[in-house]
Amino acid sequence: MAELYLCLPSLGWNLTVNTPAKFKIVVILLASFVAGLLFLPACWAYSAKVVDVLAGDLLMVSASGSAEKIRLYGIACPVFGQPFHEKARFLTNHLSLQRNAEITPVLTDAEGIVNALVRIEGVADYLNNQLVGYGMAWVKPCDSKSRLCVAWKKQEEFAQMNFIGLWSQPPAIPPWDWKKAERMQIYERSREQSKQQK
Repeated sequence: MAELYLCLPSLGWNLTVNTPAKFKIVVILLASFVAGLLFLPACWAYSAKVVDVLAGDLLMVSASGSAEKIRLYGIACPVFGQPFHEKARFLTNHLSLQRNAEITPVLTDAEGIVNALVRIEGVADYLNNQLVGYGMAWVKPCDSKSRLCVAWKKQEEFAQMNFIGLWSQPPAIPPWDWKKAERMQIYERSREQSKQQK
């Protein structure tokens, strides 16, 4: 086994690798470090083009020849079947389709979709914030601890007080409550059907 000498004075490391066990440890540590850099999901923004708008808060972007779904972080637009679903999708389409954007990943949700801050080229505000300000989205309560979401919450309150967008037709039911109510209706219908069959 050849002797390998690692010296990283800035970290205070002086290590002589002269046994197979030490060599394996160094290789594993270096491989872990490189893998961490390669697969680190959300620390750097990248440029992409918005190629499709799947829903008010769900985009398809293309960067470096590959397409990826991006959900707008911290907000939720009306879902299919809700009032203002199509209007939210239309607005997102108008503001972003076929435009270059800066995508800043924040997290990956349970569906495996990257949730990101999206800033359209030449526009100061995030698209996420714009949709809230136009009254086409709610600020998600679970994400509202972030400083950005606190500012968006104020924007949401302003839209609500001024009956802008989805706030113009009460009651404005957030998608998470809408989905719960929908599941409950399906459950109740299935119970009624099973009672009728007996």
